[in-house]
Amino acid sequence: MASALIGRYRPAGVPRLGSNEDRAGAYRRLLDASARSFGYAYQFAHLRREVGRAANKVLLGQLPQAWELSSELIGALQGVRLCGSVHVIAAAETLVAATGDLDLNEKSADRFQQQADAVVAARDAFLDVCREDLAYTRPLVAGASRIKERRFLREQAEH
Repeated sequence: MASALIGRYRPAGVPRLGSNEDRAGAYRRLLDASARSFGYAYQFAHLRREVGRAANKVLLGQLPQAWELSSELIGALQGVRLCGSVHVIAAAETLVAATGDLDLNEKSADRFQQQADAVVAARDAFLDVCREDLAYTRPLVAGASRIKERRFLREQAEH
């Protein structure tokens, strides 16, 4: 569901606004929102699988919370789109899409676990690209970041 809502954002340049702290705040907000959404979806699906139809009445009461979490996740993505580099935006969109692709009605625990593993992998990839963007993992070399971003934009245009 979230995949359909977010679409694909194609920035024309490097839209970095604000300081490292501003970007880190936007990245943290997305991580928090995805963690809340993932936790809720995981619990919801597990309860539905384990208890079955008896859980439906309880779960229906939780739908407003699910919509609130989805809205929070989309809002956090917009914050990353405002200030993130193209690499960070792409990783953020992948994380949001993977989170939105969790099938709460999946009856197979193994298939649901595969979906959950995709969310965890997307989260880890997002964390790595955020660390690089914020220069937590290596010192920035002047000009190297722009070259990588141009290469990334060319690769995206080819797909």
